[in-house]
Amino acid sequence: MDIESIYGAYLNHQETLRERDKHVFHASAAGSCYRKQMYSYYDYPSDAKDDKSLRLLRLGTLVHKDMEEALSMYEDKLADMQIKDAPIQRSIHIEEKVTIEDLDVVGTFDAGERIEDGTEIEFNLYDYKTAAAYKWTTKFGRVKNRVASTDTNYKLQLGTYALAVRYKYEPDRVNMYLVWYNKNTSQMREQLVSNEWIEKAREYWMEMFEMKEDMGKGFVDELIPGVSYGVPVQDWECRYCQYYSICPSTLADKKPRFSINPKFFKEKQ
Repeated sequence: MDIESIYGAYLNHQETLRERDKHVFHASAAGSCYRKQMYSYYDYPSDAKDDKSLRLLRLGTLVHKDMEEALSMYEDKLADMQIKDAPIQRSIHIEEKVTIEDLDVVGTFDAGERIEDGTEIEFNLYDYKTAAAYKWTTKFGRVKNRVASTDTNYKLQLGTYALAVRYKYEPDRVNMYLVWYNKNTSQMREQLVSNEWIEKAREYWMEMFEMKEDMGKGFVDELIPGVSYGVPVQDWECRYCQYYSICPSTLADKKPRFSINPKFFKEKQ
């Protein structure tokens, strides 16, 4: 038997079953190229993922499923331990879909913890990310090997979830965490994310929404790669874009010559 081919067929089948909301912006794509966002919003056809990409994505999915089951078990135990009229009440939120209706944004955050003490509501948000050896080293290795701002899209994604949680639950305080899982060693690390990314996320999605409202679907072809603002936002995007086949960009085939729209990617010192 050709196990690799069999597994590849299975993953491709799973991909066809995946449902995705249409005519909305997706929180998981926060910080992406503006043209890519419009392709997604208007449901342009995307390129099929190759088997290697599907296998890598599947590893992340399996980690997420384990985390989901672990939290479900913790939620049950917490319910048994928690006294109904205790001064502090905790509730666990797992894989919860949220929306920012006035900006056409939808997303599903991995985990949340809502804490009420009678005077205020605190909401802790968690998003899981897997990383291979190189990515892990650039984040948590020796200081000389670390690379600044390698996860700006992830921070904008979390900021988007926090913005939606503020609309939905009106907490007094929101805390955001990236939970990293090393695919090579199974190490885990938790990273606190600054709340400044909530405002950065709001600014980003406001630009997307206003562009969509002002220009419409026909405007996509006017977003010229390498020329138009935010196309792409970061100079590596074209090499991994699922709209490579229909986008006229040639930036994936040459050395990047620019870096556009840095304002969303500068953290306060």
